[in-house]
Amino acid sequence: MAQKSTTGVMTRLLLIYLVMTVAYAFLRIPVGQAMNYVLGGLVTTLYVPLFITILLLSVITGSYSSLLLNRFVDQKQLKQSQAKMREFQQVYREAQLAGDKGKLKKLEKERAEVMELSMDVQAQTMRPMPYILIISLPLFGWLSYTMSQAGSWPTRVSTTISLPYFGTLPYTQGVILGFPVWLIWYLVCSLVFTQVIRKTLGM
Repeated sequence: MAQKSTTGVMTRLLLIYLVMTVAYAFLRIPVGQAMNYVLGGLVTTLYVPLFITILLLSVITGSYSSLLLNRFVDQKQLKQSQAKMREFQQVYREAQLAGDKGKLKKLEKERAEVMELSMDVQAQTMRPMPYILIISLPLFGWLSYTMSQAGSWPTRVSTTISLPYFGTLPYTQGVILGFPVWLIWYLVCSLVFTQVIRKTLGM
């Protein structure tokens, strides 16, 4: 019963995520244009360098998502569950490598329990996802829209960024797997600051 309930929760959360993602594909331009009235002045009026603007947005989304995860997810239970899963996986892997069929058979029941535990953990971490998307998608929409308008930026706004190993590149140029430079920079900033924030919150 618990497993069915968990599966149902996961299914609903994934459906919400899918719907919002599909909706974003259609609303990206109008959402980006609407957000431009709020954030566009950072670039075109205040002339805040784009690399700083992207960094600030990554801090906002990283802080917001971390606070939501800390609020919605029982961190103590999450860490205990993850530790239990890692311990079981190690024992199960050792039994597989040793070819110990008797031990593997005994572990089957525990494996089902661990799988259910894993789904519960996933359900917990997915719970705040719709709330995270409410903030993240409009910001991404604005960044995407802003980058598409690079040709009309004021001359004081730099259209390039200097990165280690890559050199100086336009923000819109595709680099790793075709992803644009601005997105790579956002992901790097988000990864670093999110880790700092989560460490601070004890997550």
